[in-house]
Amino acid sequence: MDKISLSASMRSNLLSLQNISKQVDSTQNKLSTGKKVNSAIDNPSSYYTARSLTNRANDLDALLDSMGQAVSTIKAATAAP
Repeated sequence: MDKISLSASMRSNLLSLQNISKQVDSTQNKLSTGKKVNSAIDNPSSYYTARSLTNRANDLDALLDSMGQAVSTIKAATAAP
């Protein structure tokens, strides 16, 4: 197989393009998910705060569903002849 040899400037340009590609991928991921911070690597403090708030919102949503079911049960029991 033939070896490919790159000059120093070509190697530098290639590394720059690879870094730009990584940055574009990161930006596209943020745009597609709608999240500014997608992992602890992006910003640990913000990530764990957001994760905690998301868990809290999920817990409150589950409680709201339970309350709705309880209200429906009470309405059905009081409407029975």
